[in-house]
Amino acid sequence: MRLLIIGFLNGQIGAASQIAIARGATVAHTEDVESAMQTLRSGQGADMIMADARLDIASLIAGLTTERINVPVVGCGIGNDASEAVRAIKAGAKEYIPLPPDAELIAAVLEAVTKESTEIVYRDPKMAEVIQLRWIYG
Repeated sequence: MRLLIIGFLNGQIGAASQIAIARGATVAHTEDVESAMQTLRSGQGADMIMADARLDIASLIAGLTTERINVPVVGCGIGNDASEAVRAIKAGAKEYIPLPPDAELIAAVLEAVTKESTEIVYRDPKMAEVIQLRWIYG
């Protein structure tokens, strides 16, 4: 799992990074949305983005969509500010994590968001045949 963290959050990012690393993630960090986009454009991919909810998450998600970069975004912020969490979710974040981080919560969110983003969804019977071939021939 490759995690890109955007923002500072008064040092809480370091704790979140350490939890993610302990769970097997590779972590990169940028200070702002533009730096994050440059990092992604340079080919340094991510399986998930954790972004400070005080940043412009809507423009981050719009930029990802425009550039066809499919990475789930999770908002995070210090404490349990419900309005901050709501803003992040309304802007398009898949989830919100309050900081300081709880190891089990971060692990659960990492697992849930990455599982959700890697599942293949299909309805066409021909696509079902392709999926079946994929599992047979790996």
